Amino acid sequence: MDNNLKQISLYGAPLFTWYELQAPINQRLVLPSESCFAYILDGEEQDLTKTGFLAKKGTVILSLCGKTVSRTLSKMDTGYLNAIVVHFNRNILKKIFDNEKPKFWKELEHPLKKDTFQEAASVLVQSYFLSISTFFNHKNALNEDILSIKLKEIILLLLQTEESSNLNTIIRSLFSEKTFSFKEVIEANLYEPLDLHRLAAMTNNSLASFKRKFNNIYNNSPARYIRHKKLDRAKNILASSQNSISEICYECGFSTPSSFSRIFKAEYNMSPSAYRLSFNAQ
Repeated sequence: MDNNLKQISLYGAPLFTWYELQAPINQRLVLPSESCFAYILDGEEQDLTKTGFLAKKGTVILSLCGKTVSRTLSKMDTGYLNAIVVHFNRNILKKIFDNEKPKFWKELEHPLKKDTFQEAASVLVQSYFLSISTFFNHKNALNEDILSIKLKEIILLLLQTEESSNLNTIIRSLFSEKTFSFKEVIEANLYEPLDLHRLAAMTNNSLASFKRKFNNIYNNSPARYIRHKKLDRAKNILASSQNSISEICYECGFSTPSSFSRIFKAEYNMSPSAYRLSFNAQ
């Protein structure tokens, strides 16, 4: 099957893109670097980001960085993906909302803990993307007013999700004027899966600048410091709870129980289970 990319633009920038991809892609996909919201029409549940975001039919993926999504899609080894993407260009959002905050918006109180999130699409979101799919067959009837209304619609729809939800907080961040310090962002994300590219982007640094700044502040490399904090938290939970090893693994931000056990044993010369037994025997 040939790869098929169709696009609709607003004010000279991509607004909607429809991707039908059969891996291996054999080309570099280019998504705008700004945030994007993807609805998976069909897929074979392959890992799109190497961190557990799957090409699962009927789900949505919201990401603050389209460049990250395009890089991982370009590396997709196998399988079929059919998805419609809405691109959230901040300058265009300001324009269509007349530099005002949209209804239902509230300022962030804390730094984001997740900049990419996946969940099952609600009935309203499914209906929204169904309406967008018809646009691609009627491009001549579209104008800036219609497209602006459709962009407003999905923003307001997502802002009406539960305030504490990841979808809500990520959308709120697009309109945020609050600046969090480097340390605030790091401390908020200590127990999330480690992704230095993501942390660098969230602190508005290149990867090289991020590593230098981190070392200057913490007198340690990001990987070593964050690993130590995660392991320290894991030790405390092992000593004070009966949570399973898997539960502790994910609570402390490790990617898999096997990698957690391997890292823990390399640091303390015993497995998490053995550490719990030795602590309880004291």
